[in-house]
Amino acid sequence: MLRDDLTNESQSTLTVAVLGATGNLGGHYAQQALAAGHRLQALARSVTKLTIAEQSGVTAIQGDATSPDDVARVVAGANVVVSCIGGNKHSQVMEAASNNILSAAAQQPHPPRCIFVSSIGLGGTSPLIGWILERIAGKPTWSDYEAADLRIRTERNVPVTLVRPYALTDKPGKGAYHATTNSRITFARPITRADAAAFLLDTTTNPYWDGPEGVQLTGG
Repeated sequence: MLRDDLTNESQSTLTVAVLGATGNLGGHYAQQALAAGHRLQALARSVTKLTIAEQSGVTAIQGDATSPDDVARVVAGANVVVSCIGGNKHSQVMEAASNNILSAAAQQPHPPRCIFVSSIGLGGTSPLIGWILERIAGKPTWSDYEAADLRIRTERNVPVTLVRPYALTDKPGKGAYHATTNSRITFARPITRADAAAFLLDTTTNPYWDGPEGVQLTGG
């Protein structure tokens, strides 16, 4: 499905809890969400690195995604949760963060929709890409991502959207993307972080892609 085919069901102002807003993809998403008129509750280990911290409509919360208490604070009262966090060879945080987000969401009177950024190659979506990325990232990091992916896919109490972008780049956005639930993608067009953020913004107000099967996201 192309971006132009995705019609938002609601344009109302939402309160969105954002994790990973200090990163490149999360930063794009946060700016786009604010421009669309949404309120943000942003969790960051260092608020000084959160470029949106002083903008109107932003509540900056200092904390760590691996802390259940910190995650509970940012999720409280949110309509939607968007996680753009990522781990690396020195910091395996994905499984703990995903579990904390889903646990905190389930404790809300009305559990918020939770949108997670993962990667093509996880969950068996592309064995070749998975094999390549495991060797690039290292087995501990890839295992952490796989455990997080499994935790999200097996969630039954909270509505989730699992987004698997292909080959993110920092090139200027094209204003288009292609999304599909086809789980077998080997080669496709890379997608810019700006366009991936646009998909996240579109799905913030539209539950079309909700479900544990995962959405494969490529360039339009």
